[in-house]
Amino acid sequence: MKGLSARTFLWLRLLAALPLALVALFGQPALVSAGAPGHTGNASRAALLSGYAGEVRRVLAAGELPIIDVEHHWGGKLPLTDLIALMDQNGVALTWLGQNEKRGSAYALLEAAKYPTRIVPATIHGDGPRWHGRDMTLLDELAADARSGHYFALGEFEARHYVSSTNSRDVHLPVDSASFEAVFRIAEETGLPMLLHHEAEDALLPELERMLAAHPKAKLIWCHVGRNRDRSTWIKLSTPNGVREFLRKYPNLYFDLNQAKPGSRHRGTNQVDSVLFDSDPSKGGDNQPDAKLNAKWQDLLEEFPERFVIGTDVNTGRFDGYSRVIETFRRLVLARLNKPAAEAIAYKNAWRLMSGEEWK
Repeated sequence: MKGLSARTFLWLRLLAALPLALVALFGQPALVSAGAPGHTGNASRAALLSGYAGEVRRVLAAGELPIIDVEHHWGGKLPLTDLIALMDQNGVALTWLGQNEKRGSAYALLEAAKYPTRIVPATIHGDGPRWHGRDMTLLDELAADARSGHYFALGEFEARHYVSSTNSRDVHLPVDSASFEAVFRIAEETGLPMLLHHEAEDALLPELERMLAAHPKAKLIWCHVGRNRDRSTWIKLSTPNGVREFLRKYPNLYFDLNQAKPGSRHRGTNQVDSVLFDSDPSKGGDNQPDAKLNAKWQDLLEEFPERFVIGTDVNTGRFDGYSRVIETFRRLVLARLNKPAAEAIAYKNAWRLMSGEEWK
């Protein structure tokens, strides 16, 4: 279109497609009202939850433990059919699908409309220059999206972030900053669970504790528990006892489990990333078939089975590792737990967080 930039043209196409996607996925838009997460409280929400439940039951009927993946980063660089195929291969019933800043929350609705019983729309992630640049207009958009009733979770928002295998972000937006204050308030108001990426250095724990105490109704999923990327600064949260203390102190706190395979080393510190497993550090990132879940971590998961969930943390750059991540969770974690704990962590807790109801 003459006179329009490529970016503007892209947005015009998105806006043109959005009404049809919304109708296909949700029916006519619903009024927002207080209550369960998502705030739709109408037939369209009930229909979606019925479809989601059907997929979970389908996996159960096949004799497999269903998984609900609460942490997935989708930038649209691959066909969504690729993700659905891997979900099918690995017994993943549902995926909470969030979008990066370049695409925005609305793209999650467009993708969910293609597979309305498999893809659970989550809002935009706080993981780019707008978020880390403290652009408050992003928060205005987030608030409007969360209140719309079309989403079942908020995206993952970054506080302290190290370099990783797929990016070089070395940033820190304090959890007790004005930006995070806005997100916590949105989570409290809407009932939507929010995800947090925060490196668990001892010196950075107080800023998070202040927010957990100030916003007791905000459901927070702290991503990647069982990670310890720097033994000199990660002391408290590297142990089951440290995590246990947080769980007892903050009933609004949940964790998703570290996705690293046994023995793999962090790019930034070259230290073994996961403390969930008993493995041989000398093997580095090699396959370690004899690795097993550490007994003290197993005790913690079985003591607080209602407080942990599964998230793959897969993005385009790590997409080839999707099946490996699920296999690690299944073989080294879920298979080691008693049945009630395994079921809760695999899918029942995520169901409760996204629906506001216990799994039936």
